[in-house]
Amino acid sequence: MKQKKVVFGDSEIVEFCLTTLDTNEIHDPAYMAKLGKRVIVPGLFVLSQTASLSVDFLKNHACSLKVLFNSLLSSGDVVTLRSSSSKGNPSEVRLSAINRTDTMTLKDDYTRLSVKETRFKSDHQGILRRLEVTKEQIEKFKRLIGTEDKDVANFLFAVSYASHASLMSIEKPETEIEIEIKETISKDPGISPFYHSIEIHIPSPFPVFNPVGELDYFIHFEREKPFKVYGVYVRCEHHGYLVFNAYYNLLGIDCGLILRMAKAIKENSAE
Repeated sequence: MKQKKVVFGDSEIVEFCLTTLDTNEIHDPAYMAKLGKRVIVPGLFVLSQTASLSVDFLKNHACSLKVLFNSLLSSGDVVTLRSSSSKGNPSEVRLSAINRTDTMTLKDDYTRLSVKETRFKSDHQGILRRLEVTKEQIEKFKRLIGTEDKDVANFLFAVSYASHASLMSIEKPETEIEIEIKETISKDPGISPFYHSIEIHIPSPFPVFNPVGELDYFIHFEREKPFKVYGVYVRCEHHGYLVFNAYYNLLGIDCGLILRMAKAIKENSAE
């Protein structure tokens, strides 16, 4: 088992969001301070730091990464990030981020790297969303997640950057479902898109690439529950080379609920 204790501070949260182009106000210290709340830590920031504890398994064994987001972490929280072999199953590594509870679990399920391959539908092409990537973004991301392995940092950056590509599809919709999601958010500004879970297929051999320049994301939305729950298929490529396939489960969450879950500025953090 590998673990480390971290405290996510406002400045590094802001830097992570600038690096991955996450513009959600819940990560903005000035906005949250007006509400008497601490900044919410991006889930993909937590995931990237935790996955970095399992560099060898991720690069040399894992075929899939399943991510669950159960609860929120706020800036100032003391969090134990942990990577551990699943009991009785050496083909899995469990990833945990523990404050009061493990924030990456859901009922009896948990976030994990696995040698079991995840299969995705192949009957959709997806709409291309091409994103520019700078050397500065990659260098900052690597430093923020605390890994010396550039290949793992590049892969986790591509996973984190996919969120911006998906939101681009909502902001500039082309399909009926994308238009539906944008109209839902426009009609009710109190609703915010929130990732509930992610399933990622990791190619073999592990993708080794330099993302500086651009990354291509092919985005395909599916409707699970109209105006509430959607699935997002994402294929990430670099110059035609597959980086990963993923399925993101997207929920429409009441912003008021998210803010109620955020800890107050005067509230003490707990391990």
